[in-house]
Amino acid sequence: MDSANEIPAWLRLHRCLVSLQHDVGATNAIICDLSGSIFCCGLSRRPQDDIAGRSHASLGETEAELARELPAIGEMFERVLRARPRGKDKPGAHFTVALADEEPFAYAQSFAGVYVLLLWFSGPFTPFPVAAKLRAALPVIESLTVMLPPPEGPTRGQGAMSMRTRR
Repeated sequence: MDSANEIPAWLRLHRCLVSLQHDVGATNAIICDLSGSIFCCGLSRRPQDDIAGRSHASLGETEAELARELPAIGEMFERVLRARPRGKDKPGAHFTVALADEEPFAYAQSFAGVYVLLLWFSGPFTPFPVAAKLRAALPVIESLTVMLPPPEGPTRGQGAMSMRTRR
């Protein structure tokens, strides 16, 4: 049984997210669905992390970093969902949310009807350059995301990590 580290689409998506993070100055990039299940993430570059010399991480390292930050990511995701423009909360609706001047500092772009790319920033940012770089990267990110096996599939172990509390 393959691990996510052995799934070529996951590895390529992870590298795309790390590259996008670097290009826009984000502290993390995360792909999730609207239910809050995380499919892939870049590398955490939160201030407390020592990232010197890190360009790739194993799935285990990435999941461990993600697990530590899950409560904060969940709060950010909930805030992004609440900030969607009116009428964009319907299934399949396309939305963009920029929380550039208030915590949590985030930029979110929906794609493929059910996925959201979340970029997390450590402080205020200018959304226009972020939007331009994301727009250029999104076709590749979208194609790789839809190639991933479903989170409940046999190659994903326990399934996608959920950042939302189940009610």
